[in-house]
Amino acid sequence: MVDPLKYSYYLVLVTEKKKKYDITNFVEDLGWEELENELAARLSCTVKNDKTAKGRISSLSKPGCYLYLYYRYKTGTAHEAMRGRIVEWNPSAKSSSQPLKLKAYDNLYDLQESEDCVYYSSGARTKQVIQDYFKKWGIPIGKYTGPDVDHGVIKEDKKKLGTMVKDILDEAKKKGGGYSVIRSVKGKAQILAIGSNKNIYHFAEAENLISVSHKISTSGMVTRVKILGEADDDKRRPVEATVDGQTKYGIRQKILTRGKDDSLDEAKKEAKEVLEDDGKPKQEIKVVAVDLPIIRKGDIIHLKMSTGSGYYWVTAITHDCDKMEMTMTLKKTKLKSSPSKKDNKKKDGDYSIGDTVNFHGGYHYVSSDATSGYKVSAGKATITYSNPGSAHPWCLENVNWAETHVCGWVDEGSFD
Repeated sequence: MVDPLKYSYYLVLVTEKKKKYDITNFVEDLGWEELENELAARLSCTVKNDKTAKGRISSLSKPGCYLYLYYRYKTGTAHEAMRGRIVEWNPSAKSSSQPLKLKAYDNLYDLQESEDCVYYSSGARTKQVIQDYFKKWGIPIGKYTGPDVDHGVIKEDKKKLGTMVKDILDEAKKKGGGYSVIRSVKGKAQILAIGSNKNIYHFAEAENLISVSHKISTSGMVTRVKILGEADDDKRRPVEATVDGQTKYGIRQKILTRGKDDSLDEAKKEAKEVLEDDGKPKQEIKVVAVDLPIIRKGDIIHLKMSTGSGYYWVTAITHDCDKMEMTMTLKKTKLKSSPSKKDNKKKDGDYSIGDTVNFHGGYHYVSSDATSGYKVSAGKATITYSNPGSAHPWCLENVNWAETHVCGWVDEGSFD
């Protein structure tokens, strides 16, 4: 099993002259984060502005220079957590030896903060529009598994590109494209459907969580969507359909206006997406756990709380590199089998995702390739995910917590 306490970070400064310096020993208050409504990841730290053989850190780390943050497990290979260009340089005014505060953003920051005017005729697809945005700003796309649906007319005269990207992905989701996130990895943008992580880590209150905050609220719910058609000569819009959701919480109505390029069926589909997103009580879940640098925004985790359990995707995450803690904001989700696996019927024996099985008892693991796990009792469980060929190829979730606590990856032959 992965031991989070064996992870460590180090920070490298790249100067204007492309010289690299490991400044880890000068750094404190180091952290990096990916927030829900921002494209760019942010790194912040306080640096002891001591004299070095090359001068004070403040003379080396100017705005526009780069900071590279790496992490490693035990003494293994170093991996890049993020890289960012310094946008805030704030040495203390008291004396040159006082701390220097630095803030850096990855290469999505320029796109996030820039305005532009765009126009696409009806029928433009999500992937092409997003690719055009990034190409204009010279940001290469390394991976795209996000939505790709048809859109109506896209016309923006003066708007932040970061907002445009968010709007186009939000619209794609309403058209059935699903949730997606954008992040930068080694200087390349990735537009990913949520849950692109290979390993799904398990967190539980009694095992590896520091704190949990779980709030449920019906404030802001939508329980009815009324669809209006095109205006007539008197500028009146007819009611074309009404789609009800959970009206047991009261009538909280939202109006959708059908565009001339959208059919009524498309408008109804959008209404159902609105009810899917906003038509049920909001759950605000925030957890603090020992830091795993590998977890990023958009990844899926498994969470076991006293108030419930299940799969959640990370909508925002903050890594505290000093305390080696991370704070995750989560949204409930469901695991879906890979289409390629389903289409090709890749499964071992007669088992597939969704089956209820009898777990024999034994060990469950936090990931499909973990080297050690937790022992749990036997009982009924549901297959929620599979990773053929791995050490522990099946992910189970208990049917009855009182019977068995199995909630993780298990070995082949451990159930029937």
